[in-house]
Amino acid sequence: MICEKCQIPMVKVDRRIELEEPEYELSEGQEADYWAALESGDTSEWDFGVIEYECKQCGSRICEVNENVKSYDGLIWMWHEKARQGDYFSRFVFEYIAFNAYLKSRVVLEAVSDRKAIQRLKRHKDLRNKYLMLVERNGELRGIWKELMQELEKEPLLNSSRDIDSPEMDKWWNCNEDDPAKARKWKKGKIHSWKDWMNMVEFWYSVRNNLFHGGKNPDVQRDHFLVEHAFKTLNAFMKMEVRRLGEDLKI
Repeated sequence: MICEKCQIPMVKVDRRIELEEPEYELSEGQEADYWAALESGDTSEWDFGVIEYECKQCGSRICEVNENVKSYDGLIWMWHEKARQGDYFSRFVFEYIAFNAYLKSRVVLEAVSDRKAIQRLKRHKDLRNKYLMLVERNGELRGIWKELMQELEKEPLLNSSRDIDSPEMDKWWNCNEDDPAKARKWKKGKIHSWKDWMNMVEFWYSVRNNLFHGGKNPDVQRDHFLVEHAFKTLNAFMKMEVRRLGEDLKI
């Protein structure tokens, strides 16, 4: 999408499903179906997708109707609910799938890699403030983060996704930019305080990488500790966010 005024690419800033209001008089049967759909929350037959773009130079916005736009809210909710079952390894996998779908469909709307999406989340001030407020108010959650900080202080978290036999320190710790060369000159592989949002997010992604690439063993005590703490802290974030989805889905 190109801005007609500035002749530069516009940025996707929103994607949503809207309810189509009938432009013609409905029969009694159609009207009954329409109101039944509204009542049940299943309005798929009456929905249409909208993608909204913004020009970062002049601020103009354009909405485009796109039939391929889908709502992933139901799937996000399903995977989040699935994370209530099983051991912590299984629960983290399901929760991360829900988290990734939420991130890609609700937070980072442009088509980017998982890494770039994570970096954008690190810079998302509203979500940062909401989550850190939750941590501040929830003593149990704050205690989980403190336990994790103590463990990582003793032994920083390494990345085994590239070479499972030779884990290395990931370059993205202490960085919320798209260039790791701009990372702060802090010790890597650890979380520096319970307000260290960018490294909290990096911790979730690092555990995901190690686990998905076979670098975590459920029979190793430290691996179990890390995955358990990754699940509990990510689960708190998802509970905070899917509450709105549940309201939208009338769950």
